[in-house]
Amino acid sequence: MKSGELLRELYHCLHCHLCNFADWHALDEWLPLCPSYSYFGFESFSASGKMEIARALLSGGLKPSSRTLQVLFSDLGCGACHSQCHGLTGLKVDHVELFEELKAMLVERGYGPMPKQKSYAESIRRNHNPYWEKHEKRTAWLEEELPSQARTVYFVGCTSSYRQKEIARSTIEILLRSGEEFALLGGEEWCCGSPLLRTGQRKLAKELAEHNLEALRKAGAKTVVFSCAGCYRTFSKDYPRLLGRELGMELLHTSQYFLRILSGRKLKGKGRKVTYHDPCHLGRGMGVYEPPRELLRLVSGSLIEMKRSRENSWCCGAGSGVKSAFPDFALWSASKRLEEAEKTGAEVLVSSCPFCKRNLEDAGRKRGGMEVKDLSELLAEALA
Repeated sequence: MKSGELLRELYHCLHCHLCNFADWHALDEWLPLCPSYSYFGFESFSASGKMEIARALLSGGLKPSSRTLQVLFSDLGCGACHSQCHGLTGLKVDHVELFEELKAMLVERGYGPMPKQKSYAESIRRNHNPYWEKHEKRTAWLEEELPSQARTVYFVGCTSSYRQKEIARSTIEILLRSGEEFALLGGEEWCCGSPLLRTGQRKLAKELAEHNLEALRKAGAKTVVFSCAGCYRTFSKDYPRLLGRELGMELLHTSQYFLRILSGRKLKGKGRKVTYHDPCHLGRGMGVYEPPRELLRLVSGSLIEMKRSRENSWCCGAGSGVKSAFPDFALWSASKRLEEAEKTGAEVLVSSCPFCKRNLEDAGRKRGGMEVKDLSELLAEALA
C-alpha cells in the first residue's frame, strides 16, 4: 500500500474510542479490550491514537522518535479494535493491516523495529527460525520415522518445534492413533515468516513463502495442517499477497482437521471443567471459533465460557513480537486473562496456539493458578 492510500484509510477513524472496549450489546457492560491502551494508559497507545500518530508521520508533521516507535511496535496485532470498529460503526478500516503497513514503511525508511524484534531477521536468515536455535534441532522432539511425502502434511511451526514441543508430540499422537496418512517437511520446513511480517520486516518473508510452498509441493501436499494459529493465518492471508497467487492447497488449523477426523469417535476425557481462550490469529484473524469448542465438549466435563470470548476475547499479550520486546506488558496481559479464566471456576485454561500457551504458562508460573493446556494435549489424553 502506498503512503497516499494508507493516509486516506487513516482518515476514516472517527475517534469514537469504541475500539477500546468489548461489545456492550454482547456483554451487557463495558469491559476493556485493548491491552496496550489498558496497560500503558495513554491515548497514543489506543487504536485511534496510533491512527493519529500515523497520520502525522505520513503527512510529515511528525518525525519518528524512540517514543513513537515504542507506541507502534508494541501493537499486538490482536485485531480487537478492528472487530469492534467493524461491528459497531460499520467503517471498513482494517486496523491490523494498516498498522502492519505502517510498521513496514518505517522499517523501509530505517526506523524500527525494536532491537529484540530486529534480531528475528538474522536468526531466521541463519537458522530458519526466530529462536536462535540450530536448524538441525527442528525435529529433535520427534521419536518416530515419519513419511516425507503424503497428501496431508503437518506444518509444525517454530514454537512447537523448539519451545512447546508437547503440542507437536500431541498432534503426532492424535494423527497416528486416528490412522491418518500424513507427512512432515522435517528439515525442509522453515519459519513461516509471521514474526517478520508482524514487525514490518518484509524483505525475507517472500523467500520463506516460496521455499515452504516448494517444499510442500515436493511433498505432494493437498492439505496442510497447522497447530500454530500464526502460521495458519500467515499461509492463508499473507502468502497469497506476497506471491500474487492462490496457493492451490487446503489449509486447516488442527482444530478444524481434528474435528473432521474425530467426529463420531468415542473419546475418554478426564471430565474436568475447562474454559477456552480464543487465539487472536485463529479467532478474529481467521474466524475459527466453533471447532475448538465442539472438540472440548467431547472431552471435557463442561466448557465454561469467559465473559470476554470469541470476537470479544482479551489477547494473551504475546503477538507481533511484543513478548520479546515488551516482556512485562506481555505477561501483564496474560495475567489479566488468567484472572478472568479463574473466575469461571474452570480447572483448565485451554487454547489452540503454542504461542498463547507459552505466554499464559509463563504468566501462570509467576502468579500461580490454573493449569494451561493446548487443545491437542487434551485430545491426545482422550485417545490414549
